[in-house]
Amino acid sequence: MITDINAFTGHWPFRPLVGDFAAVCRSLRARGITRICLSPLDGAWCRDPHLANAPLCTAAEAHEDVWPVPILDPTVGGWEDELARAVARPRVRMVRLLPAYSPYTLETADPLLAALAREGLAALIQTRLEDPRSQHPLAPVPDLPAAAVAAAAERHPDLTVILGGARTAELRALAEPLRSLPNLYADLSQADGLDAVSLLVECGLTPRLLFGTHAPFFTPDAALARVLTDLENAPASAILAENAARVLGD
Repeated sequence: MITDINAFTGHWPFRPLVGDFAAVCRSLRARGITRICLSPLDGAWCRDPHLANAPLCTAAEAHEDVWPVPILDPTVGGWEDELARAVARPRVRMVRLLPAYSPYTLETADPLLAALAREGLAALIQTRLEDPRSQHPLAPVPDLPAAAVAAAAERHPDLTVILGGARTAELRALAEPLRSLPNLYADLSQADGLDAVSLLVECGLTPRLLFGTHAPFFTPDAALARVLTDLENAPASAILAENAARVLGD
């Protein structure tokens, strides 16, 4: 089994993406990915991202390999009700936070993070969706500092926290908290540079790393190549499947 912990479906306002539900799932399945953790991309630029969750979850109901990852925003009224709906939906084991696309800090999201811990859901906290060099010049979105995600994991030891979208340099800088905080993980969807994943494995981070493609922004082939061509079987298996199984409660 290969789990893609970080993928999206939907539309992006600034460039065309092949992001419809069927196309994304077909592309990932063709690469041997057997569990697709999917968030609604339409929620990123919507002031109420909760509106995008129900269509995704409805589409996923007929596909047992699709595990919906709803977006929650603590600044939107009724987030508690949206969390309750997420808990009741099939195969929802985590939710996504996009603080860079909404006016809140992770400190102000502490009530939501505490509620997730009580419900037994993980939090995938995304630091970036789009490389700043690709952003529309009239709509720049600064990255969320990766260290803020590690700090949130430290404040909420009972919550599984996944650092999403961090670059290789950021992950290496956070090697110590990634090794020492048992509830902190990181996905590799935007790990960049030569030998990126092998360098992270050399830092002793194998048990904390999760495979992600960042589809449909990136081609899944690049994400798979970073793992399969550079690693021995044991760390590759942990990153592609075993660590995610632990996070998702298999």
